[in-house]
Amino acid sequence: MIGYFIAFVVGIAVMGYLFAKKGRPGSPDLAAWVKGKGKLMASLVAVAVVLLLLVQAMVMVQAGTVGVVKRLGAVRQELNPGLHVIVPLIDKAIIFPTVKKTYEASEQPESSQADYPDIIISALTSDGQQIKVGLTARFMIQPGKAAWILQNLGDERDYVEKVVKTEIRGSGRRVPTKFAAYDLYTKRSYEAQQTLFDEIAPKFQANGLILDEIVLRNVTFTSEYAKTLEEKQIALENITTEKNKLEQEKIRKEQKIVAAEGDAKSIDIRQAALTKNPTIIQWEFVQKLAPNIQWGVLPDNIIPMFNFKTPGTADK
Repeated sequence: MIGYFIAFVVGIAVMGYLFAKKGRPGSPDLAAWVKGKGKLMASLVAVAVVLLLLVQAMVMVQAGTVGVVKRLGAVRQELNPGLHVIVPLIDKAIIFPTVKKTYEASEQPESSQADYPDIIISALTSDGQQIKVGLTARFMIQPGKAAWILQNLGDERDYVEKVVKTEIRGSGRRVPTKFAAYDLYTKRSYEAQQTLFDEIAPKFQANGLILDEIVLRNVTFTSEYAKTLEEKQIALENITTEKNKLEQEKIRKEQKIVAAEGDAKSIDIRQAALTKNPTIIQWEFVQKLAPNIQWGVLPDNIIPMFNFKTPGTADK
């Protein structure tokens, strides 16, 4: 392309010079002048042709790309990043990107920042619900496969249309039919995303491409079904809350039972100890008496205790 531009500029310069020469007063006829300057003209044309051929022979492959040489329509070889020399007017270099590219299906493709934006995908779930699937895929060509891709698929636009777009949109319609609508509304959407990757990646591989990642960005339901899903989710959360309350109540009851069993066991142990040592009852009775009690009526078989201070007198 640059060679054609240089040749065009040289041609314009020569024509401008000739017309300027012709327009001067007293200048010879153009034909006579051209005849006299034939060698100069031939030299200029030769220089222009040489420059054109040199430019056509030079190919600069930038970083992040790879070139594929076509010679008279036949695919020849790949060119790594750098400066290369090809046969001018016979060879042609087709450039492919080796960096990762993005494809995105969304409701507003015109505002997408992806390399290849597309409209959102319409699909059906296993329970017959109409949904729209938005997703983003990141891909690249396999190393050493650019020549094969050019031979079998075409240039970058061709393989994106024939493989990337076709396989992603096809799987984007097929995979949701394996899931119920509610599954795609919950955490099983990640399972659907992995299913998409597992189905698409081998097809990319077979066509010289690598599927780096695919992300299920959003699944849109009809407004009626979305409301139903929301109500169902609220109901499930209420059920979960009630189950938690029942579990807590059950735990509290079990704790009371354990405590009661412990008390009962403690009573049995105490009763056995008192049966063996009845005097313990007397000792505990005395311990329970208030410190200001001076006298009292004691039960049978209890050893009486007396305050030997004068009854009715105050402590001194």
